[in-house]
Parts: sequence; structure tokens; C-alpha cells
Amino acid sequence: MRVMVVASPGTGHVFPLVPVTWALRSAGHDVLVASAGDGVQRAANAGLTAVDVAPGVDMYDVFRSVGRSTGGWAPHPSPAVTWERAVQLFTRVSELMLAGTERVARRWRPDVVVYGELQVAGAVVAARLGVPAVEHGIGLVGDGAAFVGEIWPRLTGEPVVDPIAIIRIAPPSLGPEPAADRWIMRPVPYNGGAVVPEELLDPPTRPRVLITMGTVAPRLGGIGMVRDLVDAVCAEPPDILVALGSDPAELGPLPESVRAYRWLPLTAALPSCSVVIHHGGAGSTLSALAAGVPQVIVPQGADQFLNAAAVSKRGCATTADTAPTAIRDGLRRALSGEFDQAAREVRDEITLLPSPTVIAARLANHLTV
Repeated sequence: MRVMVVASPGTGHVFPLVPVTWALRSAGHDVLVASAGDGVQRAANAGLTAVDVAPGVDMYDVFRSVGRSTGGWAPHPSPAVTWERAVQLFTRVSELMLAGTERVARRWRPDVVVYGELQVAGAVVAARLGVPAVEHGIGLVGDGAAFVGEIWPRLTGEPVVDPIAIIRIAPPSLGPEPAADRWIMRPVPYNGGAVVPEELLDPPTRPRVLITMGTVAPRLGGIGMVRDLVDAVCAEPPDILVALGSDPAELGPLPESVRAYRWLPLTAALPSCSVVIHHGGAGSTLSALAAGVPQVIVPQGADQFLNAAAVSKRGCATTADTAPTAIRDGLRRALSGEFDQAAREVRDEITLLPSPTVIAARLANHLTV
């Protein structure tokens, strides 16, 4: 079976698709990833064959341009405004990727297209080629199918064709009961590879806190927000690890209790951590849930406020603003054990969900029946 995986640019859009993509590849299927921007290199670094379907397009420039035209990316009290901003952004991203995705697909001739939930170019191309499509969720909340239904007519004016299935990676206890065409898959966090220092494997002698703000927020908002988080908590007793995504020297001199890394896979760091402080991106949130680590979430935009609300409601986390007192208060609550039980419950729930290997086999069986 030939499987074309279409992912929007960016770490948070490519990484969630890697586990099932590798499960398909390990089962002997041919897989090709179509993406753009840094999504192409992220896929290649994961050991996957990838094609750039929008060469020369800087997706961060696209993000900034759409932000300027829609009033910016700051949180807005109206859900309708937030929705429209996201729709406009991913309509533009899908538009930039559509021609190249179709060109590659017609040359490669896939048997099925798997597309990230906000990547409508993949859905459209599957319909044009007359092959089945599968939507793959990348987040905790919301329903990508609603986005596809909104974006598709803006993109092409053609009628929407439903996928044969939708893969969801959110633990059921964090959302509504899934519909029959939703396949729930265990979120197996993929955070990229890196050479990690040996001492990271040692059990900590005192509480250890991990700080990360993902890859997008620091690039758009500057490294200062990460430094502010470090300054807010470095006076507290724990050891602090910082997963930065850029040169640690940009943070300036750091206290002895703080160790910063250019790239630190969360899956390597979280098992030894008592708490993680992060921005609420779906990847960071799911990684912490899978590890059973309590969270302090400091959301900045996009779906991060919704993720923070869902995880906080479940009792695995608390949501804080950027005020140092709020962050320290959240850290103390997390270290007190307040969120431990719920975090363990969700971790155990995740381990019982079908693995990417099971979902890959289900897809292959579905197409051969």
C-alpha cells in the first residue's frame, strides 16, 4: 500500500503524525510525506522520505502576514473571532500547498492520503484523485473535520468529501465521546531526536522542573518569555531544565540550578521531572499526560487556552498567566501533589488505548476489505 501523508508546516503539525507513519512503514507500506517549510526537514529528521510541495515559502512569514490582516494573534474574547483567524491562516497554508501536493500525488499515485487535521490540501487532493482519505488529529480539543468543512469551499469551491476515518489522539476523558468514524489512538509522543547528556538519566536528588515554550512562541515572541519563566522560578528549590529550541546562550547567564538545552526531547526529560511548565501546545501537553507529570500551563495563543482549560478541568494541571507570582503559585501547587492522582489516571488511560501499530493495521485492513 502506498500512503501519502500530508502535513502542514511546523513541528506541532508533523510530529503527531510520525508514530502512525512509522507504524505504516514498519508494516512494509510505502510512505511519502508531503509538507513545506520546516515541516519537510522535521519529517526527514524522523527518518521519513519527504517532499517540499511549496519550495521557497517561509511559513513564519505567512503566519505573520495573516496575523496582521486579522488583527494579530493575541487572545480574543470572542470564540468566533479566534475561529475565523485560524480558518484564514490554514486556508492560506493549504492554498500554498495545494498545487504542489496535487502534482506530487499524481506522480506518486498513492492508494490513500493521510492528512493532518488542519491540512485541507491533502483532503482535496485525495478527492481529486479518487482515493480514500484519513484525517489525523494533532490536538487535544476541537474537531478538525469542522475546520475542513469550513476551509474546503474557500479553497476550491468544490463539494467536501468526507474521509473514511478520523484518527484522534486525545484521551477520551478529556473530551466528548468520539463518533463512530473516529479511531482513538494512543498518543505516543514523538519529540525528535537529540544527543542527551548522561547525567539527565540520573534520578534527581530534589524536585526537577522542566520549562519549555515550544518552537513557535519563542521564534515569534522572542526568547525573553522563556527567560521570564526561568527568573520566576529559579529562586524555588527545584532543579530546572529548559528545553529551548535555540542556542541556550541567548538566555544569558543562568543560575547554577538551571540547565538549558538547544533541543531536549520531552520524552527523555519528563520521566525524571516532578512538574513541567509550558505554553499549552498540544504536543507538550500530550507528552506530559503520557508521562503522568503534573503541569503548569502558561498559554500564549492558538489552541493553547483550550488545551489548558481541558487539562486543568481534568485535574492534571493548573493554568497561570505570565505574572511571576502566578507561575510560582502554580509550581507550588503542582509540587504539593495536588495534581498527582489525576495525572496518573490519565497516564494509565493512555496506556490502554490502541497503539499506532494497531491503527496502521486497522487502516490497511479497512482498505483491503
